[in-house]
Amino acid sequence: MSSFPIDATTTTTLDRLQIGETALVDDVEHTQADTSSSMRDIARRLKELGFVRGETVKVLHKGYFGGEPLAVRIGQSTFALRQFEAALIAVTKPRTA
Repeated sequence: MSSFPIDATTTTTLDRLQIGETALVDDVEHTQADTSSSMRDIARRLKELGFVRGETVKVLHKGYFGGEPLAVRIGQSTFALRQFEAALIAVTKPRTA
């Protein structure tokens, strides 16, 4: 696990990162409005894959049309995520100067 100085960070979601950007996972969330079991299952599965607080994640590639799928690396594993799945993952990235 890595860490960034607290005063030098900004919070966003994984789908908003650009290719090559690295961030720390904060949490996997589904919105309060969407309480469907399928969204809870997806959030649970992402956590099982390793998208847990403190893990470093890097965006490796985005698809040409609509930016989907996203290829991301977490630990030693690479995953392809759909846009809405990446949007469930809250991340903290270092603030650029």
